[in-house]
Amino acid sequence: MSQDAFKPVYVLHGDDAFLLDAYRQEIIHAVLGNADPQVCMTAFDGDAELADVLDELRTLPFLAPSRVVMVRDADSFVSSHREKLENYLQTPNPTSSLVLQVRTWKSNTRLAKLVDQIGQVKHCSLTENANLQAWLAKAAAKRGKKISPAAADLLAAYVGRDLASLSNELEKLSLYVADRPTIEPQDVAVLTAPTSQPVDFALTNAIAAGDVRDALKALDDLFHSGAGAEFKVIGSLAYHLRKVMAVQGKVAAGQPLPAALGAARVPYALRNVFSGLIQRRTIPKLQDDFRKLIRADLSLKSGGDSAAALQKLVVELCT
Repeated sequence: MSQDAFKPVYVLHGDDAFLLDAYRQEIIHAVLGNADPQVCMTAFDGDAELADVLDELRTLPFLAPSRVVMVRDADSFVSSHREKLENYLQTPNPTSSLVLQVRTWKSNTRLAKLVDQIGQVKHCSLTENANLQAWLAKAAAKRGKKISPAAADLLAAYVGRDLASLSNELEKLSLYVADRPTIEPQDVAVLTAPTSQPVDFALTNAIAAGDVRDALKALDDLFHSGAGAEFKVIGSLAYHLRKVMAVQGKVAAGQPLPAALGAARVPYALRNVFSGLIQRRTIPKLQDDFRKLIRADLSLKSGGDSAAALQKLVVELCT
């Protein structure tokens, strides 16, 4: 959006905080350019008086060619003043832009059709069918990088559908790869800790129980789960081992196990798994586990037999 092409009205529709903030900033920049929002923007809550909002919209901008008037949580505001908002938008002030932030937006109303004609609606919710791979590719491009499809799938599997967290991880990954143009699965596996509900509970549960047969079956299932599965396994095991090492260190320092799990920020959903691992893995064993993990990682990155390397690693972790 260029400043010359800003709209007299925008509707931000949805509840994703990251998208809402991103579009707000985009609109403010489009309307105000480099002008100071402190003197060129007024924000109201949803219980604002219509007269006050209209007065601000009709006020000439100060120290800038245009101004922004925003109404947050505007669902009730829109419902109460729909007809008068329609009247205003018939002849809007050309130097002001109205921004309505709502959770729901009925597209078949007269107001919605008017906004479609002269303004813009920004959808700020991430649907279940949203293409995260495409979103990550665009977000990486803004940072001057590419992200391979396998790396995008792996990052989404680790972080989930939280766009703010995905954006933060992309920022770190972009810095991590330095001069390399593309973020690859191994970068995600090294740098990003799984924070969403893990899809490999079966593997970590089996390792925690020392059940070699179930662990190998879970590993085989993961091999068939899509591109980048090998790096996903390495990254997940590294995450679990780092957490177990942190908890063991706190227990060795005298903390009770429940307190140590909390202090190490082990998610509640994983605490049973970690308790099982902690009972079976002493600190010397964990140090040996990390050496085995590094050997398996090097084997993957050097083009070795990834299945054999990971099978050997999983068997060793079960013993």
